[in-house]
Amino acid sequence: MKKNAFIRCQVLLFAVLSILRAGLAFAEMPAIEAYTKPSAVEPGSFMLSPTGEFISLVVPGNDRSSLIVLDRAGRQVTANITPGRGQYIGNYHWVSDRRIVLSMSEKDGGVSTPFSTGELWGIDADGKNTLYLFGYRGRDSVGTNIKNGVKTNASAFVLEPVADANDTILVAIRSWGANGETPFADLARMNVRTGALNKNAGRIPLRYFDNVLVDKNNSVRLVSGFTTERFSQLLYRDPKTSEWININDEKKTGRVIEPLAYMQNGEDIYARVSQSGKLDYLIQFNPETKTEQTIYTPRQADIGGLFRTADRNDAYALGTFDDRGGYVFLNKDLPEATMVKNVMSGFPGELVIANSFSRDGRFASVLVTSDVNPGDYYIFDRDANKLSFVLRARPDINPDEAASVEPIEFKARDGLIIRGWLTRPVNSAANVKMALVVMPHGGPYGVVDRWEFNPEAQLLASRGYAVLQINFRGSGGYGVDFMNAGMKEWGGKMQQDITDATRWVIGQNQIDANRVCIYGISYGAYASLMAVATEPGLFKCAIGYAGVYELGAMARQGDINNTAYGRQYLADIFVDDPSWLNARSPTHLAAQIKAPVLLIHGGADQRAPIAQGKAMQKTLAAAGNPPVWVYEASEGHGFFDPKKRLNAYQNIIDFLEKNIGTASKK
Repeated sequence: MKKNAFIRCQVLLFAVLSILRAGLAFAEMPAIEAYTKPSAVEPGSFMLSPTGEFISLVVPGNDRSSLIVLDRAGRQVTANITPGRGQYIGNYHWVSDRRIVLSMSEKDGGVSTPFSTGELWGIDADGKNTLYLFGYRGRDSVGTNIKNGVKTNASAFVLEPVADANDTILVAIRSWGANGETPFADLARMNVRTGALNKNAGRIPLRYFDNVLVDKNNSVRLVSGFTTERFSQLLYRDPKTSEWININDEKKTGRVIEPLAYMQNGEDIYARVSQSGKLDYLIQFNPETKTEQTIYTPRQADIGGLFRTADRNDAYALGTFDDRGGYVFLNKDLPEATMVKNVMSGFPGELVIANSFSRDGRFASVLVTSDVNPGDYYIFDRDANKLSFVLRARPDINPDEAASVEPIEFKARDGLIIRGWLTRPVNSAANVKMALVVMPHGGPYGVVDRWEFNPEAQLLASRGYAVLQINFRGSGGYGVDFMNAGMKEWGGKMQQDITDATRWVIGQNQIDANRVCIYGISYGAYASLMAVATEPGLFKCAIGYAGVYELGAMARQGDINNTAYGRQYLADIFVDDPSWLNARSPTHLAAQIKAPVLLIHGGADQRAPIAQGKAMQKTLAAAGNPPVWVYEASEGHGFFDPKKRLNAYQNIIDFLEKNIGTASKK
C-alpha cells in the first residue's frame, strides 16, 4: 500500500475507534464543523454479518467513504477498505458468513446524489482476499493491496446477494451504450472470490429497471422499471417457458406496481401501488393469477419500506410516514416484531429502526433517532435481552440541546394541502419574534423533507434562527397526484407554495416579518432566487448554493441531457417555449431582485455547471446588485474539501447575521 494511503487508513481507524469509545462532551454552542462534517455512519449501512459475529458500517469521509468491519464481541477493527478520492461505497452485501461484496459509486460534489460506477469489490471479514471483482478500472490504480480483475467497459449490479454453494451471486451486467440510450442488461452469476462470470441466465427486457425479485429457486421472477418515455412496467418471467410477460403497464392501467419482496408462501409478493387519487399503499399480489388484496392504506403520506425477517422469507413491518413516522407491524407475533417493540419501549418519542438481523434472529443492529438525535447505534441480543451501545452518528451534538422539529400543515392559495416542518431554536424567548430562514429542498421531484435530524436546519437553529422546510407540490411522499402537480410549475405554483408557506408561518405571530431570508441548494437555490425576484417585500435576502438559474441553458448544459431518459424528463417538467423559460429564470429577472444575495458555486459542478452561477452573478451585477460570491474552482455540486465547506457555511452564517440578525435581537 502506498504511504499516504496507509496513513489515511490509520487516521480513519483512529477516528472510528474514538467515536466508538466517545462519551458526551459538549460546548455551549457546537462549532459549525459539528454540523457540516460527514456523519460517522452512512445511513442504512450499520449491519451484522449473517452469523452475528461481525459488525460492518460505511464511514463517510470528506471526499470518499470506507467500509469498516469489527468483531461484535470485542469491537476491534478486523477489516477496512478505502477507495480513492471521489469514490464512495454505494451499498454492500454480506454474501456469505465471512465475505462482503461492495458496489461502488461516485459523485461530483458534497450534495450531489451518488451514481453507480458499476464496479464491484470483494473483501473478507478479516480484511484478507480483497479483489476488484468487476469494472472499468480493472488493473488500473485501485491500490496495491487490492488484487484487480479484468478491465471491463460495463456495469454490474447485485440482484440477489446470498451466495450459493459455488460462491456465486446473481448479478446484472450492462455494457456501456452510446448516443444516450441505455442498453439492456444481461443476467449472470458471478463468483465472489474470483470475479468469474457465467452469462447463461438471459436478459432483463427493461432498460431502466429498479426492483428485481428472485424466487425460492434463486431465479429472477419479477422486474419493475421504466421505459424511455418514463412509464412504469412490471414484468413476470414464466417459470415454465422463461418468457417475460408484461403484467402491468402504467401507460395502459394508470397504476405503478412495484414488487418489494416475496411473502412466506413463496408465491405472493408484497407490492407498492402508486396511482392517481390515492397515496401509495401496500398490497398482497399474486403475479401468476394477478389477484391482489390491500394490506395497508396510509392516512397522510405514502408508505415507507418493508422490514424483512431474519431469514428473508417474509416481512414483519412496514415503514410509515404518517405524522412523525414509525412502524405498521404486519405480523405482531413474529419474533422480529416482538424484538423491535421491546426496544421501542425504551425510547419513547424516537424512531427505532432494526437495520439487520443475524440469520438465527438472535442479534439485531439497531438505530435510534429523532428530530434532535442524529442517531445512536446499538446491537440487541435477544437471548440476553440486552441492548449494547456501539457509536453515535454525530458525537459532538447533544440531543438535549438540539432544536425540536414540529409539523405544519396549511392550504395553499388554490386549496391544495401543503405540509412541512418548522425547526424552532432552543430557548427562544416567548416575547421575541424569531428570525426565519426558509429552506426549500433540492430535487425537486420526488424529494421530500421528513421529521428527522437535519444538520443544516440544526446549524441555523443553533445560531438562533427558526427554519421552515416546505414539501411544496412536486415533492415526493404524498402520492403521485401531488408530485405531478409540480410538473411544468418551476417558477409557478411550486414557487407560490413556498410563498404561501412563509406567509402562513408569519401569520402564526411567532416570526418577525422583517427578518426572513431564504436559502437553498440546487433546485432550492433556484427557488430562493425566484423568491426574491417575485416577492421582494417578503424575503430580505437570498442564498443560492450550487443552483440552476437559467432554465433554457439547463436543457443544454449539465448531465441530465446525457441520456434519452434525462431528455424526456426535461420535456416533462418544462414547457418548450423560450418565453416560458425566460419568465421563470432568475437570470432574466435580476432587475427585480433588490435584496442582498449570496451565491456559492463550484467550478467542477456537473449537475449545475458553473456557467449557471456566473450568469446569475453577472446579471445581478449588471442590475446594480452585485452578490457576495463564494467560488471554488475545484469543487462540484456541493463542496467536498472540509476547509472550503466550512468557509461556505461560515459565509452563510455571516450573511444571515448581517441581513436579518438572530433571534436574540428584538
